[in-house]
Amino acid sequence: MLSHLRSALRPLVRLVAGPIAALRISPNAFSSFAIVLAATAAYFIYLQDFAMAFVFSSLAVSIDLFDGEVARLQKRNTLFGNYFETMVDKMVEITLFFGCALLFPAASFAAVGFSMLASYAKPRVALVIITDNRDWPAIGEHAERMVLLVAGILLSIFSVSIAGFKILEISLWFITLIAAIGTVQRIIYAKKLIEEAERIGTVLPYLKKRT
Repeated sequence: MLSHLRSALRPLVRLVAGPIAALRISPNAFSSFAIVLAATAAYFIYLQDFAMAFVFSSLAVSIDLFDGEVARLQKRNTLFGNYFETMVDKMVEITLFFGCALLFPAASFAAVGFSMLASYAKPRVALVIITDNRDWPAIGEHAERMVLLVAGILLSIFSVSIAGFKILEISLWFITLIAAIGTVQRIIYAKKLIEEAERIGTVLPYLKKRT
C-alpha cells in the first residue's frame, strides 16, 4: 500500500525532478536509465559487493518516483509514456531478481514468479470488464516488493543472517509470501469487480456476444 505515500512525497519529488527536467532529458530515456542502473546493481549482487549493489538498486528503484514528475514538468507526459514507465519498472524488477538468482536461485525464482502473478492479476481484469487504474486492496505491490528487496541488500552489507539463512534470501522468501497473499487477494477482488460488472452491464462487448 506504499502507493498512497506518493501524494505526501509530492513536494520532495517535485524538488528533485525539477533539475532533472531542466536538463531536457526525454522522460522515456530517463525511465530507461533505471534498467542500466538495475543491471549494474545485479552485477554487484553477483559479486556480493552489497554496498555498491545497494547504491545502484536504490537509484534504479527511485527513478520510478521521479520520471512521471519529470514528464509533467516538461509538459511531455503522454499515455504511451505512462505505459512505458510501467514496463520499465517490471524490467528493473526482473533484472534485480536475476542478480539475486545467481546467489539464491530457488528463492529468486519463487519471488519473481509470484511477483509477476500479483502484477498480472490487475490488468487481466481489463480483458473482461471496463475498469480503471484504481488502487486495489491487496498487499505485495511493486513498491513494497522493491523496498523489501533493497532493504535486504542493505542489511546484507553487514552479513546479517537468521537461523543460517542470509538476509537477502530471507527478503526474497518474504517477497514471495506477500506476493502470493496479494495474488489471492487480487483474485478475490477481481471476482467482486466482475460480478459487479455483470450486474451493471460493463462487461466488455466481445464477451457479451458470447453469452
